[in-house]
Formats: sequence, C-alpha cells, structure tokens
Amino acid sequence: MFDIDDFFIFIYLIPILIIGAIIFAVIFVGRVIRNRNKNNDDSSLSLALSKEDAVSEFFFLLSLLFLGVTILSFNRELFDSYLLWHSIIFITSAVGLISAYYFKALYAFVFSLLGIVIWWMVKAGEWADLSDKSEIKQVSLFALFAFIAILFYLLGRAHNQKSINWKRFSLVYSVFGLFFLTVFLFILSTQFGLGLLEESTEGVSIFASWQIVVSLLLLFISIIAAVIYNLSRKLILKWEILGVAIFILLFAIILFLPKQTIFSGNYSFSHGLLARGILWAIIFNILLFGEILGLILAGYGRQAKWLVDLGIVFLFVFILVKYFDWFFDFLDKSVFFIGAGILLFAVGWFMEKGRRYVLSEMKNKNQDANGELILK
Repeated sequence: MFDIDDFFIFIYLIPILIIGAIIFAVIFVGRVIRNRNKNNDDSSLSLALSKEDAVSEFFFLLSLLFLGVTILSFNRELFDSYLLWHSIIFITSAVGLISAYYFKALYAFVFSLLGIVIWWMVKAGEWADLSDKSEIKQVSLFALFAFIAILFYLLGRAHNQKSINWKRFSLVYSVFGLFFLTVFLFILSTQFGLGLLEESTEGVSIFASWQIVVSLLLLFISIIAAVIYNLSRKLILKWEILGVAIFILLFAIILFLPKQTIFSGNYSFSHGLLARGILWAIIFNILLFGEILGLILAGYGRQAKWLVDLGIVFLFVFILVKYFDWFFDFLDKSVFFIGAGILLFAVGWFMEKGRRYVLSEMKNKNQDANGELILK
C-alpha cells in the first residue's frame, strides 16, 4: 500500500512542477516568438515589447527579489523569525502581483503568480494536518490544485482583450493553467496516481478544517464568476464551459469519496488493479485525452498556433507515458525498449505531419476570410 509519506513526496513535487513550468514556458514561448518573427504574428506573444522593455522588466523583477530578501532580513533580526518562509513569499508575491498589474510588468507577474500558488499549497498542507494528529482527506488538496488550474485557464480567457499587455497576461494564465491541469491528470492516470488516490481518500472529512472549506468555496465562486464574465464578453466557447463543468464535477465527486480500494496488494496493472481501479483509470485517461484533443481543436478554432503546438506536445507525451505505464510490466525489457524506439519515431513523424496539416488548414482558412473581406 502507498504510505502517506508518498503523498507528501507528491506535494513536494509541486515546486519541481513549477520550475518545470517555467522552463517549459521559456522554451515553448521562445518557439512561439521565433514563429511570430517569421510570420509577423501578434506581438502580444513576445516576452518583451522591446529591448528597453526587457531591461526594465528585469530590473523590476530584481527589485521584488530584493524586497523579499529585505523582509527576510528584518524578520530574522528584529522579529526573531516570527514570519515563516512561506509567509514572506506570500507578502512579496502579493506586492509583486499588485505592482505587476499596475505597471503591466510581465516578469514580475509570472513569478508573483507562482509565489501565490506555492504559498496556498503549503498552507493547504498545514490546514489538512489537524492538531489532534488526525488528517483531513488529502483529496481536498487534489481539488484545490485542480480548481486553481481551472481558474487560471478561465482568467487567461478573461484577459484576452485588445490591449497587448492584457494578452500577455492571458498567455501566462492560460499556459500555467493548462500545464498544471494536464500534468495533474497525467499523474492521476498512472499507476502511481491511482495509488495516491486510494491512499488520499483516507482521513477525516474536509469539514473538520474551515480553512480548506473556505478556500474551496472561494475558488468555486471565482470560477463561476470567471465563467459568467467570459460568457458575457463572448471570450469562451460553449464546449469549453462544458469541459470546465466536467472537471469541476469530477473533483467535487473525488472530494467526497469514501475510502477507495483500487489495488489488491500491489501496484501493477498486471496483478493488482481491481474493477474500481480500472474504472478510475478509464475515467482519468479519457478525460486527459479529451482535454488534449480539446486544446488542438481550440487552437484550430481560434487560429492560435501556440495552442495547436501545445496540444501536439501533450499528445506526444500522452502516448509515450501510456506506453511505459501499460506495457513496462508485460513485455521483455529488450522488446519494450525496441518498441519504445519504434513508437517514438512513428509517433513523432505522424504528429509532425498532423501538426503541419492543421496549421496549413488554419492558414488557408485565414486567407479565405481575408479574401472575403477584400471582396466586400
């Protein structure tokens, strides 16, 4: 069985995921910028509007880091470390987020947003650990993390306004929201994630911690408000609302699950997965595949190449991860890795062909639309 320490290992993986998100965003947005320079696309997708803008953004971010270091020093010297490290991160990030909105500072916005997420998840872990040595069901943290990712995506749609600065914020919200939700679904769709789900349904009801309940309610109300705003401004498609509703319903159900028995003794699809575990594996894998397919379709519908590219990347990783997750225990290791090499080549080739076809269709559709405007 999974030990509860395994869950906290997962929680401590969140900072690693965040660092991965930063690296991923830099690489992915860098590719978007290169494509924009070739095709003269929207300048809102650039990391900086000019070299001067990049320098000013960097120094503004540096000033925020110095603010955090200053608060840390005062806290140690004058207040005998009264504030904990995550409280200092929250104060610095809150100041940074407000300042980023006021000055339209992208770099400060990114790091401040991540700082708020880190603080919230650390505090949620503390709220789940009750004073009488009992613990809240850890699925409450699953729901918190998923709701944050969904809210980020909706805020990304809400920021998709005519102003270039708002569009840059929109890209950050959208990329982080999609990245966090997709990685989370990837984890839950694996043997490791199913083991976490089984172990995390043990514990006291979430109502034993008012902080957890208030956090979930605030996130839920914020999601509803963001949906209403996006619908009123026609910034989101109806099938996207359907996807949001499905994910909210899924994690609401998970939040109130009784103790789940998913494995019978060990964590192997070839030996220990019970009927209930197979059901959860099917649900998570279908939702993950549907979300990835939705990204590609949304990119095609909005003429957004970056969404198509992001969906293709996730689809490639999905096929590769599922191959390792499903066949590692079944096949001889030499056959397994030979198959992995063939799969990588074949999937990579077909993915690139498919990506070029979709982008070509988008280009033709855009040209037809421009031609109709000229005729009018």
